[in-house]
Amino acid sequence: MNSENEIKLCKYLLEKYADIINEREKRTIGEIKGLVDGNDLSIQSFVEDFKGAAYSFQNDYEKALRTAFDFVKKEINFVDAELNVNYWLAPREILELKVADDEDLAVFLCAVMKALGDDKAEVIIAELDNLRTHAFVLTELGEKALLLDPAQEHSFEDYLDTKVEILKKYAFQKQKIKRFLYRFNSEKYEQFLE
Repeated sequence: MNSENEIKLCKYLLEKYADIINEREKRTIGEIKGLVDGNDLSIQSFVEDFKGAAYSFQNDYEKALRTAFDFVKKEINFVDAELNVNYWLAPREILELKVADDEDLAVFLCAVMKALGDDKAEVIIAELDNLRTHAFVLTELGEKALLLDPAQEHSFEDYLDTKVEILKKYAFQKQKIKRFLYRFNSEKYEQFLE
């Protein structure tokens, strides 16, 4: 069987059993917050590669984050799977498969940031102008806000400015942010209602 037919079959089977998968993959707010707490052993092991022996958040965070962000962008492939299936990949699965959707990439990166000592990093799920959703990470670096989106190619500095300026400038696949739907980290979970 060729790979196109295999993909077609896999997509069909996933959609056929979507209700069962979606029910099994449901997470409580506490479980979702736990995904980004930085305590997962795969995250801890991953982070050790970017921290020096005398790592200090104050002195070394930006350098470690740049290295980790570059690794995630280059080594973990973004897949826009457009499936009617909700799922959460574990950090170990992401590192093994080297593939993830935008939400899993954002959750993974936010967990890495938390493991490096960043308590302000949060995953943002936004609705775009085309009404699709997209996830990225937002934090503070010094006196500026920093948006990192490992699902697209951009440099570390592209979205390092005031939060207002970043959100005006940011786009994913030429689609601007219409509104925030959710934001969360290990300490908070916030849903924005219309």
